[in-house]
Amino acid sequence: MSPPGGKDLTFKIFGLDDMGGEVPVEVFAKKISEISKTLKKVDKVKNGGKCFEYVVAGLKYGSARIDFREKTMTDKTIRTSPVRKFMSIGTAVASGRLIKPEDQADEIIIDLYDSLSKDASKGFSYATLRSPHDELVRVDEYLNSQVARVLAAAEQAAQDAPPKFYVGDAIGSFTGVIQAVDLKGDAPEVRLVLSAGGKSINCVLFGMDLDEVRAALGNKVSVTGRAIYEGRTGLPSRIEIRRIQRFSKNSILGLSGSIKPFQVRDWDGLT
Repeated sequence: MSPPGGKDLTFKIFGLDDMGGEVPVEVFAKKISEISKTLKKVDKVKNGGKCFEYVVAGLKYGSARIDFREKTMTDKTIRTSPVRKFMSIGTAVASGRLIKPEDQADEIIIDLYDSLSKDASKGFSYATLRSPHDELVRVDEYLNSQVARVLAAAEQAAQDAPPKFYVGDAIGSFTGVIQAVDLKGDAPEVRLVLSAGGKSINCVLFGMDLDEVRAALGNKVSVTGRAIYEGRTGLPSRIEIRRIQRFSKNSILGLSGSIKPFQVRDWDGLT
């Protein structure tokens, strides 16, 4: 967070020998765009909204180099400088430390380093990232190999971690709106958009009359069948539907929005 005239981050690309050391415009522009977009995402995650804008603090003539300044755009208390976070993770990864992403911001930054370095020695020779507060980070094939180690370790940790939710199957009923996906064959596919939360669940139909299914499309229904849970969320990843019940207009479950006060004349008339 330097004052006007200062700089918080310098990015420079060095061209390939067979290009005479020059850097293609599209390579330079793409990398700059990726850095800017990622810093803005980190700002939103860590600070809860837009606290910074990233402005050009310098461009060196005859070189693929740009200086960024982290321009403060709010009067509220700022928790994190995205540039400082970006560079601290970069220096850690470049030093060979097998860091563990702590939150979404860390994951976003690691993905950026993967993207920045994956075409090193192909689209460009290498690049450097420098800030006033951190060590220089060399963006090259070696950095890409270190990022791959971090990503592989994170993926393995996720696989080894016990599931947070139920894994298995269970018979259950769910309420929502049925949408067609593929109604061909012996096991047609539909999508159920849940009434609560609006999440979509993939469904297949077994032993059901297709005319009945088509009549239910776009309507609020209750489906019953075998729900398959993979443990990633509390919702099933698929429902094998055995029965569909459409709600009539008089049904409380068929109403959308809030329930208004009413008088019931005949409970037996409700379906």
